[in-house]
Amino acid sequence: MKGPLGAALLAAVLASCAQVREPQGGPKDTAAPRLLAAEPANGSTGFASERIVLHFDERIKLDRVRDRLLISPPLAAPPEVAISRGSDVIIRLKAPLAPNTTYTFNIGEAVLDLSEGNVAAGLTYVVSTGTYLDSLAVHGRAVDAASSAPAAGVFVLLHDTADTAGVVRGMPAYFTRTDAQGRFTLSHLRPGRFRITALRDQNADFRYDLPNEDIAFDARLVDTADTLAWRLFLFRPLAAEQQVLEARVLPDRGWRIVFARPSPNAALHALDREGGMLQWWPRWNTARDTAVFWPSDTTLLADQRFAISEAGRVLDTLTYRIAQRMPFNLTAQVATDAVDKRQHLLTSRPLASLHPERMHLRTDTVDRPFTAEIDTVDRRVVRLSPPLALGESATLELLPKALMDTYGGTNDTLRLTLGSAAATAFGDLRLRVRTDSTTTLPGPFVVQLLGAQGDPVREERIAALPHTSEWRLLAPGAYTLRLIEDRNGDGRWTTGSFTAGIQPERTYVHTEPVTVRAKWDIEVEWVITP
Repeated sequence: MKGPLGAALLAAVLASCAQVREPQGGPKDTAAPRLLAAEPANGSTGFASERIVLHFDERIKLDRVRDRLLISPPLAAPPEVAISRGSDVIIRLKAPLAPNTTYTFNIGEAVLDLSEGNVAAGLTYVVSTGTYLDSLAVHGRAVDAASSAPAAGVFVLLHDTADTAGVVRGMPAYFTRTDAQGRFTLSHLRPGRFRITALRDQNADFRYDLPNEDIAFDARLVDTADTLAWRLFLFRPLAAEQQVLEARVLPDRGWRIVFARPSPNAALHALDREGGMLQWWPRWNTARDTAVFWPSDTTLLADQRFAISEAGRVLDTLTYRIAQRMPFNLTAQVATDAVDKRQHLLTSRPLASLHPERMHLRTDTVDRPFTAEIDTVDRRVVRLSPPLALGESATLELLPKALMDTYGGTNDTLRLTLGSAAATAFGDLRLRVRTDSTTTLPGPFVVQLLGAQGDPVREERIAALPHTSEWRLLAPGAYTLRLIEDRNGDGRWTTGSFTAGIQPERTYVHTEPVTVRAKWDIEVEWVITP
């Protein structure tokens, strides 16, 4: 074929041949890329090159090299990394290497095969600028101090004992990153003693320099000649000073404010509001570090400025900014009081008034007398009396405008089910906690039964171990057991302080979930083995 049409077809064929495509068809590739050779060779001594070439057995691609390529000890400038000829990785160093030092290039997580994206996990390239390779190692595990969950993807750092700048201002002598189970190994280390820390580094500078970074430390020095398995407990210290971390107006007009530390008496004060009687009704969480401030009046409230203060000291200036339209109808749901276990109504907005004549409580089809009143402390709570007996249930019907909120909104027709299941619908748990025969732990303690969301369903303060707790009328489901070494005796977990050298309170979590079934008496023997 000749002429323009033939030339166009030939160009199309040549273009398709030149394109790099992932292989199609055949069995699924599950093998990770394999390192065939390296220049200089892996394990070389007397290394003085500025260029490293890694030859793989298949076509590859790179992914998140800046995050995943870890070079220990760290370099003053990151290298350039590129693919050549489809299956080679070229690393060009942009900073000089220290003399007589072994360097480990953890590159495997950044290299994937082109066809299926299989990761060359665990692949390392090691060279030494001296006459031999250092061969010592430090290993262990990092966990979250509060939950005992694995601390995945955090840096573990070793600093020379002569480095006075340390993790706050200095650079580590060695570092690595924990795996999904919180495990770590620092390999090819020189003989010596080091300080060890773990850091959830938010700005990737290897320094503990941001208030939202978690840290773990051990006062003991690491001797690389030892085989000790290290256990590091990650925590976030309380902020040095109180501050506002977040302020957001909710759709129902409550102002959610999050503090850096528990707040005993934070309050809002208007800066540019004129006229009217504006009050704020705060609703605090258990830890008193988060509150929803409900305004008594939303008239002309948008974009007004307020000072948030604590003990007479102004923490910040905030602007009440509305991001979403308020829902048209006021809603309500049934809630249970954490103290007396009685049921009440919890409304979506604070109430101005209620109209009992538009509220009907029925058992089957029979109306039953009751009273309803707005709680004097929390105007989103409607107290109902008398309470229903165990195993008794009823339906509460709220006709339109039975409830009116402080902003003029009312409810539509609502039908809510009240009451509690019979005792036969619950289970009982008898828990005995003790240490093994070789361990003694000082009290006091707090033992907790945690629900699916990690919140305490039951808890008990304990002076010493062993101890037996009996918890009755538990709803069926899976629970988690947690024990807190309550060193300061305040009845809850307390974080640590890196600057003061104070470790967080130790927690222990039962390895198996506790399953509660209706009409079952469950006994659990929990042996604490630190």
